[in-house]
Amino acid sequence: MIHWLSGGGLSNDGTLIWAGESWAVVLVAAIAALALVLTYRRGGELRRVESLLWGLALGVLAWAMAEPQWAEETGREEPGHTVVLVDASRSMSVSDGLQRRSDNAEAIAGQVSEGATILSFGRTIESAATADDWKGGTDIGAALEAVADRYLGQQLASVVLVTDGIDRGGLRGAHAAGSMAVPELPGPLTIYQVGRTEGMVDQAIEDVRSGGFAFLRTPFHLEASVSGRSGERLELTLRREGRLVDTARVVLDDAGRGRVRFEVTPTEVGRFVWEVTLPVAANDGVPGNNRFPVVVRVVRDRTRVLQVSGSPSTDQKFLRLFLKEDPSVDLVSFFILRTHQDFGAGWYPDELSLIPFPYERLFTEQLSTFDVVVFQNFDFKPYFENGPNRLLGNIADFVRQGGAFVMIGGDRSFDLGEYAGTPIESILPVRLGLSGVTADERRFRPVLTENGGGHPVTRIAGSSADTERAWQGLPEQDGMNRNRGLADGSAALLEHPELTVDGRPMPVLAVREVGAGRSMALMSDASWRWAFSEAAKGRGNQSYLRFWKGALRWLVADPDDRRVVVQPSVENVLLGDEMQVSIRVRDAGFGPVAGAGVSGWVEAPDGKRTAIETQTDELGSISVPVKPTAEGAHRVRVSADGHGDAETVFSVTSRDPELAEITPDSQFLSGLAAAYGDRGLYVPVGSVRDPLRDPDATRRVTEARTINLASVPLVAILFGLAAGLAWWIRRRNGGR
Repeated sequence: MIHWLSGGGLSNDGTLIWAGESWAVVLVAAIAALALVLTYRRGGELRRVESLLWGLALGVLAWAMAEPQWAEETGREEPGHTVVLVDASRSMSVSDGLQRRSDNAEAIAGQVSEGATILSFGRTIESAATADDWKGGTDIGAALEAVADRYLGQQLASVVLVTDGIDRGGLRGAHAAGSMAVPELPGPLTIYQVGRTEGMVDQAIEDVRSGGFAFLRTPFHLEASVSGRSGERLELTLRREGRLVDTARVVLDDAGRGRVRFEVTPTEVGRFVWEVTLPVAANDGVPGNNRFPVVVRVVRDRTRVLQVSGSPSTDQKFLRLFLKEDPSVDLVSFFILRTHQDFGAGWYPDELSLIPFPYERLFTEQLSTFDVVVFQNFDFKPYFENGPNRLLGNIADFVRQGGAFVMIGGDRSFDLGEYAGTPIESILPVRLGLSGVTADERRFRPVLTENGGGHPVTRIAGSSADTERAWQGLPEQDGMNRNRGLADGSAALLEHPELTVDGRPMPVLAVREVGAGRSMALMSDASWRWAFSEAAKGRGNQSYLRFWKGALRWLVADPDDRRVVVQPSVENVLLGDEMQVSIRVRDAGFGPVAGAGVSGWVEAPDGKRTAIETQTDELGSISVPVKPTAEGAHRVRVSADGHGDAETVFSVTSRDPELAEITPDSQFLSGLAAAYGDRGLYVPVGSVRDPLRDPDATRRVTEARTINLASVPLVAILFGLAAGLAWWIRRRNGGR
């Protein structure tokens, strides 16, 4: 009865808490006190009893409004808890016969998990998830350590591990090395293996080694490592972006391993997707590992330069020496040439010291073997006896298809060399066709333009300001070939301080992108003088070297160094994952273009295209999210508002690194259980065993209880009794 009146048994270890508003309690108490004083002073004995009863009722009401609460904690001992760790990595999705490993794992967990906590794990542990919520990796050591941390200070009745043993963490490797250190667990460990090796078929390409890059026109090798059953004969195919390149066969050794080497000679610079594939058998356990794509970047080992000069000169000598001493340049140089007039002068060939100029072979058969062609004070007419426009047209086509062309000034260049109206003019960054004076022989110091301050060709110092100071300190030039200004799509990097054309300074150094190639025009023939400004001060000829090194790098630019550049955030992406395609747009002077409209597409192997429509930010860049839905090589192509276009490739695969190996590791699992001694048990596939349990393991369950003393029955009874008696006495005294 007393237990009920007090709202339940109250322990001596509890704490009284007041939860009500203090102002309400004070108000009720004040009213009660005032009423008590007034009624006590005005009445007789019964009136005083009545006032005391009303005061008691109001006091109980004040108590209730103060909301007193009794907070206490209680605890009890219960048997030890069981924790079940279920492997949820993607290797558990493999089918062994008619059933997935994950289904077997769920069945085992169901048998041992009554009243247990089930946790799934990959690289981390979390609450149990559905069988199809695959995690990206397996780290058994980390999972066991997480259990030890989570239940620190407790005793568990049992820890159960359900896995195929394909551990991607450090524990399995340490076991193989004989140095495995296992975490201390709060309970005995029972390991149930899932996954069979009998009857399992998995022909796989385990790896393809490429080195990541290759050199242009130089053979390189793609070496594929394959696995399967001992003695199997496998046929592999090599494709480049879907096009068949080669096939090869291999017989697997006694360990079920084999290697195949493909030799490839790239003919283009850029990124390309190469893919090695195996036919998929009907009973193959993991079809996704029968394809292995790699992205190989093809770069230039050496820049092949053809230098053609009409006559020996100091400028020709300096440039030839620079090109010869650069180990990254393969130079073919022609100067002091025999003209076709020499053949008609009556001299016998053995009376002439000059060798014949093989211009026909150079500019037809061999032109494509060069990266850069330099015409240095060269007039073509005395040499190109047969089809000059055809040969010059070959050079123009060579540039449009990705080559580079440089014309350097002199008395046989530009208009003085009669190049106006030829195919060469169509690729130059300056316009020709002057009438009258075609050269200016006054000495001058070129002026660096705004574009020149940041362009790779003329950036000969660290910053734009330092570059401008460097150019101001270089020696004057001896004169220049005049021109009619910039051609469309060109940029002036150096200008004449006085000469103008159409109201603008006349270009001295100009560059241009022509189709897939580039061209440069230097209207002076005295760049060699730039080698002496620093040499006179004992600092070598760095300005001259930086200028020509920068010019060569820009002229033979890779796709990643063009005005419009498109790059994937990753070159090999897993099917269904999101990636980014970044786009950068620069103007002719290589400055960022803000607000440039960009359009293009991402093309999947089946020909389906996803459109790209965007514009660049203030830095001339933008990133576009892409989520591929098909396997294979994807090509990205974009165009930017007249600034050019660009393309790149990336590979999409369903090949999961977690599935590179799918054979269960029973040796590791049995060794892991043995490391715990008599507190470890390994249960192989097909065996039925109860998990190890610690009978002495207990846990204390703590419960918090709060009793609202304002709502216990005793409070209501006291209030009703006091108020009722007070009312009854008042009625007996004739009150209302």
